[in-house]
Amino acid sequence: MDELDAAVCGTHEGARYWCNKRDNPGAVMSSMLWVLTLFSDVVVAYVAVDGGWGVYNVPIYFLFSFLALISQLKTMFTNPGAVPRHAQPLIRASESGIPETICGRCDAYKPPRSHHCRICNRCIVRMDHHCPWMNNCIGANNQKHFMLFLLYTLVEAVYALALVLNNVRTGETYASEATRALVYTLLAVSIATLLFVATMMYNQVYAIVTGIGTIDRMRKRGPKGNFAPVPWVDVFGVDPWPMYLLPTDVKSAAEPKSSQTTEIFSNDPSSVSNVSNDPSQRPVSAEYPRRRRDDCSPDGISTSSP
Repeated sequence: MDELDAAVCGTHEGARYWCNKRDNPGAVMSSMLWVLTLFSDVVVAYVAVDGGWGVYNVPIYFLFSFLALISQLKTMFTNPGAVPRHAQPLIRASESGIPETICGRCDAYKPPRSHHCRICNRCIVRMDHHCPWMNNCIGANNQKHFMLFLLYTLVEAVYALALVLNNVRTGETYASEATRALVYTLLAVSIATLLFVATMMYNQVYAIVTGIGTIDRMRKRGPKGNFAPVPWVDVFGVDPWPMYLLPTDVKSAAEPKSSQTTEIFSNDPSSVSNVSNDPSQRPVSAEYPRRRRDDCSPDGISTSSP
């Protein structure tokens, strides 16, 4: 039964469903995120019923909470862009002078701006970081869902702060000390969430605008590297812009479902350069300067984004 479960769900190549079962702290932190979000929902509903603020605020707050949790699930269970072990560089990439790198951990082709995650044990295309709150890497295929989660969470935090501060401004009193305690707890959670999530949103926008992700920035690989801004369509797809605000699957122009990785590698032999699948035959010596082996330590940088 365990073997069947491992074959169906995991981060290994061939798994039917993507899910990270290797990171126990990540599972705990992603569960904590749900607890904090549902706690905020309960407080808003309880205080509204208790007369602290209008009941009409409850469905509005619940809507953004629902969208945030859906986005979190989409981020957690979407393959972030794992590189197949038999992938090879496109001919046009080779002809343009883009270095062909072999991952020292996967012993397979490593596309540009990809990183090997030691937690997922896969190379991830356009990997930004491994987020324990999402229990997954943030990469080319789930960055949209992660940014939507940050957006909806920001709206929730601002909405809760507005409710509390409006009562402070008007001198509104609460029916009981228990209600007052819940409101001030919500206030503390909202302030902490707003500060942290706003920072994470800035990091994501910066990564898209400059092409320098969190890992590369922390390693101080500045603008001198092989970086270029990431087109917004590569993050949000070719759907009409209103769909950008919904946690739907990303669609590319080339195919029905998103596959941001197809722009830098292919499984079609007619469109790839001649890179051997036999590790012993791969050109990694100085005789082939454009093909190098990346033996650096694996990337598993986690940033605690709520």
